[in-house]
Amino acid sequence: MGLTEQLVHPDPRQRAEAARRVSGAVWDPGAEAELAGVLVEAACAEEDPGALEAQTGALVAVEGGISDLGLQRLGLVWPAPPVLERLLARAGRLQVSARVTPGGAATLAVVRCLRGAPRTGSRLRTPGGAWVVLERIELYGRAVDRLDAGSTARVLLSGAGARGLEEWDRLEADPRARDCVRRMGDPDPRVRRLAAEEAADWPDAWDGDDGRRLCTALARAAVTETDPEAREGELYALLRLGHFASAAVLTLLRGLERRLVPPPLRPYLDDLLDERPPGDRVRQ
Repeated sequence: MGLTEQLVHPDPRQRAEAARRVSGAVWDPGAEAELAGVLVEAACAEEDPGALEAQTGALVAVEGGISDLGLQRLGLVWPAPPVLERLLARAGRLQVSARVTPGGAATLAVVRCLRGAPRTGSRLRTPGGAWVVLERIELYGRAVDRLDAGSTARVLLSGAGARGLEEWDRLEADPRARDCVRRMGDPDPRVRRLAAEEAADWPDAWDGDDGRRLCTALARAAVTETDPEAREGELYALLRLGHFASAAVLTLLRGLERRLVPPPLRPYLDDLLDERPPGDRVRQ
């Protein structure tokens, strides 16, 4: 029985085990999208709490493959486990749908949620790169904790970018990690290296979920990389973000031929791979 079939097996224990197998590996982009689609279907129909917990945890491992429609469907899962709430908030995208009203320390705006489900307290970036904080969400005259895709609400925004907003502007829940992951798959090795360098520039800026996602993308890029300079940048970024590296990422890196690792990075990579026993060093 294949993994996708096991994800929809009649036995919830089988479904949970299959989801844990998804979490325990690093997938190529094609498999990631396929598994994400099956997991979305499974999670939206799941009635077993243990299987649902495993499925929503596995969604983080294939987050880059979840479509906008899939995110919208996941927003209907109720009650949403915390890991799913965070995933939906990270995917948040709002569009200003009316003229904004600055007032005091905050700005009042009407927005429509285009993707994900931002929550109160979420930080979003303006088109100009400034930050705003979603202080309050008011839906049909009632304060709510989150805004689901397709909904329109009055919101209160604070932060440096709030006053400069205009109608039709889009706000993205910190798009930096998502953009870095996307550019790590670019055909141009210079773009891949720059994406890795940007990930390494902010080692303390990433939360756990984004850090793990970046490590997965960096490891996947490094083991398939054909350009030596890009590979060096990817491995250096991995070392900078090594505290986020999952067991699946370390397993992938252990398959990297040692001759492909730049000599100055070899002892540091050896140390990273030896931090989580059991496991061997990079192959000699």
